[in-house]
Amino acid sequence: MSDNKKHKKISAAPSWLGLSEDRQAFLLLPDRAKIVKRIFDLAIGGMGSYAIAKYLDAQQVPTFTQSSQWDNTTIDYMLRNRATYGEHQPKSFAAGHKKGIPSGPPMPDYYPAVIDKKMFEAAQVARRQNLAHRGRKGTDLASIFGDLCFCAYCGSNVVFHRISNVQVLVCERALDDGGCSRSAWTYKDFETSVLAFLAHPALAERLSGSQRLSLLDLAEEIRKLSTDQIERYAARVNMAILLKQIVAKLVVHSAGATSHPRLSLAQIRKDMAGRCIDVELRDGPLYRCISVA
Repeated sequence: MSDNKKHKKISAAPSWLGLSEDRQAFLLLPDRAKIVKRIFDLAIGGMGSYAIAKYLDAQQVPTFTQSSQWDNTTIDYMLRNRATYGEHQPKSFAAGHKKGIPSGPPMPDYYPAVIDKKMFEAAQVARRQNLAHRGRKGTDLASIFGDLCFCAYCGSNVVFHRISNVQVLVCERALDDGGCSRSAWTYKDFETSVLAFLAHPALAERLSGSQRLSLLDLAEEIRKLSTDQIERYAARVNMAILLKQIVAKLVVHSAGATSHPRLSLAQIRKDMAGRCIDVELRDGPLYRCISVA
């Protein structure tokens, strides 16, 4: 019997697949496939497996097993599984061993693909970056801005950092002693400033279509921040997702728009006078947002 006529074994297939009635073809389970795609979107957005699992639980997304909660190891395995873009690696199994040994080259397009290979690779890059900068497994999402922030002086990423237990945003190059401005922006004030600007009704009135709807959704998530901790966590994750849809980039002037950047040998200082952010929307003009604090 040829490979095309062999009955498929569902036990060897990923959990987001089913079988055709004649058991000769794998089929995507639409609801599960949508969840897998969402998990990859979250990973590319900078969330680790623990944070993704917590978010899915908060959103009451059903698992693919009998478990009532998502497990970070399941998320991590899924993000590393090349079957997500259709590849199958044949394996041989020794007696008494559950873990197979690769047998022959990988087989492309063996399974229906949930994502493409480009998206898979983007998730791997995001996972490596997340592991390199992993924070504590807390009950809140530390930064909702991901990789949207850039330094106005050198163009490098502006990253989440802690200075004497104070959470700040600072140029990555400055932390690496690369010679850029050693001025930081207290994270809480930065978040307040950006969200106050984006949630202002006057901004939504200037826009139309999906951009306006996303801004209104963002305002709704901001209103949820006073709820219980689980709802708060889900709201902040949703805010991070919406920001990706609304904002192309945030250019951060930590030392003010016209101030001279602090020298590489200077101590990092927080909240310099005149600090501001250039907000570049995906489907709109660029705005300058001055700190409200």
